[in-house]
Amino acid sequence: MTTEKKSTPGHRFASQGIPLYYQLAAILREKIASREYRPGDQIPAESELGRSYGVSRMTVRQAIAGLEQEGLIRKEPGRGTFVSDQAVALSGDHELDRSIEDLISMGQATSVQLLELSETDATPREAGDLKIPEDSRIIRCKRLRLLGGQPYCYIVNHMPTGIGRRIPEDKWQSGSVLEFIENELGIPLRIAKQRLRATLADDKLSQSLNVRIGSPLLLVDYHIRTDEDRPVEMAELYYRSDLYSFTLHLTRSDDDPKGPWSLQGHRLEQ
Repeated sequence: MTTEKKSTPGHRFASQGIPLYYQLAAILREKIASREYRPGDQIPAESELGRSYGVSRMTVRQAIAGLEQEGLIRKEPGRGTFVSDQAVALSGDHELDRSIEDLISMGQATSVQLLELSETDATPREAGDLKIPEDSRIIRCKRLRLLGGQPYCYIVNHMPTGIGRRIPEDKWQSGSVLEFIENELGIPLRIAKQRLRATLADDKLSQSLNVRIGSPLLLVDYHIRTDEDRPVEMAELYYRSDLYSFTLHLTRSDDDPKGPWSLQGHRLEQ
């Protein structure tokens, strides 16, 4: 009888309070998202992963099983484990831009699953952000965006009833709602304010986005208004951080090459 020798791990895990298989799966998922492991590439064998990270084969198998369930890898009997072709759509090449035009084009390029559409009482926060009385009603919509058949973004939209009631249900399920508002309702979209922050998946988000509870997510809060500063919509978008990155393009003025960095003509706030 032989016993497996434990080698010194080549990598340190972030926390001993988080299951090792979960942390290993996160590392491999990031390698796929960053295209260090490309579609069709064979990932290291279980024994090699175990030696590299100083974990048991059982831990490696649990991590591999989770990635296989997500559709990121596939096992080929007698050959090994490979990054699936499906991972092309889930790679880190897709970046979230900040412009209204890109929000519209995103709506045209992806499919939507409508989860909930209702008219309900506004919360104090919703009323304040939409500049309506606190006893007002609003339209609230919850949707799931899919890319390549995989969920990647959970969206909660909030609109004044004067706008939301005019949007047919089928428009929430196909195409871009913002495009409909601008082109069909004739409401100009001029001002967009967005805030990016980190959050963790709760039980509802984990089920909708097909991630584990506690998985890191990118949360984008955005507010869209007309040129008269009239609120049109506020929304929260929860992105899977293994599938999306957030990129800002900063430039300096030709007239002042050593001056402050700017974003789309606006000075970057410190």
